[in-house]
Amino acid sequence: MTLPSDPSSPEFVAARQAAMLSQDGFKGVDETDPSGPCGHAYGIRKSAWLTTAFRNQYRPESMNVLPQEVMDCLKDAGVSNWVLMGLHGYVGYLSQPRATQDVDVMVPYSQKKKAMKAIGRRWPALQVRELSQVVRFLDPAETDAHDKPIPVIDLMLPWGPFQVAILADHVVVDRQTGNRLPSIEAAIVSKYAAMVSPHRIAEKKDIDSHDFRAMVRRHRDRLDIAKLQGLAADVWEGGDQEIVDFLDRAMDGRPLRL
Repeated sequence: MTLPSDPSSPEFVAARQAAMLSQDGFKGVDETDPSGPCGHAYGIRKSAWLTTAFRNQYRPESMNVLPQEVMDCLKDAGVSNWVLMGLHGYVGYLSQPRATQDVDVMVPYSQKKKAMKAIGRRWPALQVRELSQVVRFLDPAETDAHDKPIPVIDLMLPWGPFQVAILADHVVVDRQTGNRLPSIEAAIVSKYAAMVSPHRIAEKKDIDSHDFRAMVRRHRDRLDIAKLQGLAADVWEGGDQEIVDFLDRAMDGRPLRL
């Protein structure tokens, strides 16, 4: 068989598909994976356990900052308007928890100083890097391959209208833990905003795309489309239209147009 010279041609892709269908690799494997959402309490606990296990074995000198500790720190300091973001914030909407390096929490600008002071008092050894949209707390005892300290807490600030709306109207309180988490619509739109941002690097967009698809496919029937479109319109003026196309593509297994 002579393959077409252009790997992007439909003929080349069809030949690859036929070749791979003739083999049993991966056949039936995905069907045995967990398929429903794992739940917030379990998801956060499992994700934190995975990170802790890694640090205990490979980074014993590091500070093992846990999501519950950060949330309790803010509560104890009287920070009233906050929401757990990042993987810990939406892991309960996924089927399979995974480890993550840092804890992300978002507060309004009005509570930035109070939150910074509380975190600094609780973990005084952390280094602070203050940017316009986030305050990063880095662990000097845990460094990357270039000896740069790794962020373990990101104090996010609402850089866009959709994040202001999340803090105002799209926070849910988990009945089991009392933790403040993004609604499923807020979690999905946050991934959408990350995917379409020109400032986001490609490999992170790949992870965003995976999590976007996973949340959509597991929660499509319970999504409030009006809320979803309203939040997406706050990302950019065409977001309310594009988010519906992204939903359809996620459900159909088609590529997202990034």
